[in-house]
Amino acid sequence: MPKTRMLALALLFAGPALAGEPDRSALSYEDNVTVNTVCFAARKHGASDFERCVNTQIQALKAHPAPDRTTLSEPQARAIERDCAWARRIGVAEYNDCLTKAVTAASGTDAPTDKDSIAANTGLARALVADDVVPVAMPLATMPPPRKVLPHRPDHVTRAALAPAELYKKLERSVFVVGAARSAGDARARDIMQGSAVAISAHLLLTNCHVVRDRPMIVILQEHVSHHAKLVASDDASDRCVLEADGPDLEPVAGVRPFSDLAVGERVFAIGAPRALERTLTEGLVSGLRTGPGRNMIQTSAPLSPGSSGGGLFDERGNLLGITTLASLPGSQNLNFAIAASDYWE
Repeated sequence: MPKTRMLALALLFAGPALAGEPDRSALSYEDNVTVNTVCFAARKHGASDFERCVNTQIQALKAHPAPDRTTLSEPQARAIERDCAWARRIGVAEYNDCLTKAVTAASGTDAPTDKDSIAANTGLARALVADDVVPVAMPLATMPPPRKVLPHRPDHVTRAALAPAELYKKLERSVFVVGAARSAGDARARDIMQGSAVAISAHLLLTNCHVVRDRPMIVILQEHVSHHAKLVASDDASDRCVLEADGPDLEPVAGVRPFSDLAVGERVFAIGAPRALERTLTEGLVSGLRTGPGRNMIQTSAPLSPGSSGGGLFDERGNLLGITTLASLPGSQNLNFAIAASDYWE
């Protein structure tokens, strides 16, 4: 089923259960979509028919749970979902049985590869389901703004230019892959939002809100080592969020240059996780400095891709300039943007 159709069905039946309607709050996003798909026609015949259908599907789900797909590659997961789409319209049991057979068959074959086949996705999925604790989601609107939780802005601004290899060596330990899911069930189904984050203290990281919005299960990952994280500050309107990670101390960036100090034409480098390819280094220029309501944006020719969101834009001396947030839109060429890092403290 097309993703747009799945989303529409999920939204159609979202919200509190009606009187007498079964409680589905414990179901994963994908299981809810499957139940909605099966019972879509029943709803047209009235609430009682819909309720009976939902109850039947929930009982079927207990006997036919969705299989764990965290070991599959991205192409394998997509292919299996596509091949079993027909069963999703029949019932939960038929759909999950189809998935289970396909996963069993795929486990003995080599994973297909394509441009989206990223090994880190499997690592993120496994990290997200490593325990059964599901954090309670907090609306971003209730969060304090970033400036309320951040320590003093790192001001050790370096003045000596570095060769790209030296710059990368200096910064590689400060940039992480981020994975976020609504629930462990969604993580098993590979419904994971993937982005990046930049450490600015021993336990705090800057990222974009759209990476973690409405997804309370969060992990950061680097070289297959993962740590759980939680959202601690947000300015959703400007897409600025702060994560706090557990585990050992992180290696933060040393300096953050203010937006007012930047100039068009400066050489810059982006480090992030495009398509979950962690700590990818790209190069470009500051193409423009854009000031708008609530935030300052750095336009850059440094290439960005999905998954780069939340990564770092650095000058040639290794100072953090911005948090990369937007890659070129269709029909545009090399129009990439980062939120000024200094905005997080304002």
